[in-house]
Amino acid sequence: MDDYVQYHNSEAMGVSCLELTDDEGSGFGIATSKSVSKLIGSRIWLVGGIGKPRKYYLCYYFLVDEIEPSNGDSYFKYYINGQQGKVFSPAVLLSDFQWFKDFLKSQQNFSMGLRKIEKIFVDELEKLTSGEIIPDVSVDEQVQKVGGGFGNPETNRKVEQAAVSFIKNHYEQNQWSVESVESEKCGYDLLCIKNSIREHVEVKGIQGDLVSFVITNGEVKQSQSNENFVLCAVTSALSNPTLHRFSASEFRAKFALEPISYRASLKQG
Repeated sequence: MDDYVQYHNSEAMGVSCLELTDDEGSGFGIATSKSVSKLIGSRIWLVGGIGKPRKYYLCYYFLVDEIEPSNGDSYFKYYINGQQGKVFSPAVLLSDFQWFKDFLKSQQNFSMGLRKIEKIFVDELEKLTSGEIIPDVSVDEQVQKVGGGFGNPETNRKVEQAAVSFIKNHYEQNQWSVESVESEKCGYDLLCIKNSIREHVEVKGIQGDLVSFVITNGEVKQSQSNENFVLCAVTSALSNPTLHRFSASEFRAKFALEPISYRASLKQG
């Protein structure tokens, strides 16, 4: 069995690493664009980082038993899922272990995404699971308010579906005609028409209460070139849905866009 580590940046991903669970038995998952052909049967350890100065936590591990393509509904290419694993609750603080600095260096500060773990570090991680080492797991910082990012694929679907349903109801209750264009991948989810007014509505479902989310390049281009574009962010989509509505000009003025990663291609000529 091979072991891999996946890093979870709490602020960039929009979900605190201190809140990650198996979603009440729905299983474990990560998203990646790396090659996945050899991952079935492997074990993936999820390490999360949060705060300044940075603190690192072991959140869970799981065995890979399913790989599915994102089919374009995510920034990443694949969802990696598994039903067998262990959640560390509370998450195990790794930063103070002497071996962790070398582990961080071996992983190039988690800059390379999903990556294989050397045997010496697998042994240290396994000590934590067997109870040979009892670390100080006290968490002295509060869990940060967070928005929406790359979480468990099943939870992501539930959040997105709840948000789209909420927005459809909102428009229809206000006498709009609503047509779903999600399958057309045109840079927005809903075509809403009322008399002569047309709105091209992109819906962002957010599990937390911070208006922060992942947005694709196509959706950003719509906000820049399409004045009918409207972004509707729904926070606390699964519990207490709240609408935050932004026109194209409001989106451009109020939101800061930060690249999570880049695509690199060899230059021609």
